[in-house]
Amino acid sequence: MGRGGSVDDRTRTCVRPPPLVRLPRAGDELEYSTRSIGWSSDGRTLWRVWGTADRPWVVGVSVHGRRWHIEARGASSSASRSAVREMFSLDHDLSAFYRLVRHEAVLRGSERSFRGLRLPRDPSLYESLAHAIVGQQLSVRAADTLWQRVLRATNAYVRVGDLRLSRAPPPREIRRLGPTGLRSLGLSRAKSRALSSLAEGEIERRFDAGEFRRLGREEAIARLDAEPGIGRWTAENALARGTGRTDLFIAGDLGLRVALARYGVLPRDAPEEAARAWADEHYPGWGSYATLYLWRKLVRDYRAKKTPGG
Repeated sequence: MGRGGSVDDRTRTCVRPPPLVRLPRAGDELEYSTRSIGWSSDGRTLWRVWGTADRPWVVGVSVHGRRWHIEARGASSSASRSAVREMFSLDHDLSAFYRLVRHEAVLRGSERSFRGLRLPRDPSLYESLAHAIVGQQLSVRAADTLWQRVLRATNAYVRVGDLRLSRAPPPREIRRLGPTGLRSLGLSRAKSRALSSLAEGEIERRFDAGEFRRLGREEAIARLDAEPGIGRWTAENALARGTGRTDLFIAGDLGLRVALARYGVLPRDAPEEAARAWADEHYPGWGSYATLYLWRKLVRDYRAKKTPGG
């Protein structure tokens, strides 16, 4: 597939999703809001770019009764089924997390409010790291503006029918731009160097998701923390989205600290270790989901407060 090209080779298959799952609908606020997603014109099929940064392909998912129909462009039926299972974390035993939620005061009830919400995934650790680097210490809107500039500069798009979907910037295109070219897009000097180093690491195959999934939590974080421009916050965000690890409570995230303070767990200036200890006590092995559900609860409650009569 050429730069900005389209993908063909259609295959069709299906999966029967487990209980406690829901496929997002067009118009939903998604955890994937800045990711590579598009919707068919009738709003029934969610399309997503998958595969590697150098060999992307496209998968579409729609609900038909108890089954999800899958249409892939550029991949086999088995690869597309595996992609959908990863994309929506279908192999996570959400009932185990909900058992913990029912015994903890802060998130109790969220298993009903956000029933079926699962950890959103990216197709590669490289893509998750690139998103996290660009978004460091920026608002969602500012980060998205920079990300769109990077996509345009690297022509990181795939067409499927009338849809143009974004994909991870190819690492060799990032190398072509170099730190100077990235700086011209508005990225800081530190982010430009970090993104360039990340691209070199991807070319050298240093970010294999399977390997980072097998490592212990702290070892995986430390490996990424050693990379230029990647601190613990970036590493934890990227590992959750890029490998599907469920054991990452992102204790350094400002929004999460606001939530913990609002719900009476810890003051905002408490050490990260205290926040991490709270998650390890109440949600051992499920810190990524505690993070996700706390974020969602905070946003919901904030909007309810802002709404007249809320």
